[in-house]
Amino acid sequence: MNEKIIAAVEAPLLADGYEPVTVRIVGGSRPVVAIDIERLDGAPVSVDDCVRANNLISIILDVENFISGPYNLEVSSPGERRPLVKVSDFERFCGKNVRVELYVKINGRRKFSGKLTKVAQNLNGAVVYLKEECDTEAVELELAYGNIKKASVERVF
Repeated sequence: MNEKIIAAVEAPLLADGYEPVTVRIVGGSRPVVAIDIERLDGAPVSVDDCVRANNLISIILDVENFISGPYNLEVSSPGERRPLVKVSDFERFCGKNVRVELYVKINGRRKFSGKLTKVAQNLNGAVVYLKEECDTEAVELELAYGNIKKASVERVF
């Protein structure tokens, strides 16, 4: 369902200067459709941006009838801990500190954090390189994009 919603709203949002980042649907008697957006010009997302995108998305969801019955629509910024969803997200945030959770463990671990150093392609698809600072040394990890369950930009204090 999330992919269908992204597919339906992406082109109109792009034409209006926004990009959808994530879609979450939280069930219940009146489900909540939560969509995070970013501005294409890189400026912070304002309340006016959220209202404008909300109006556009609402029309599309009503016409496409993805959700039967009443629902609430929430449009917001992805925030400081922006999720990394597409390969292009990883490329865009190279040099930033990120947190990554994997489907399959590497060296007995599923969760890693460190500096995103590069993204490359090999025969098996995209590979994300993460430099993790350990107590005495830095270790560069090679993570298959397909093994990444979720990732986000990490806030550094």
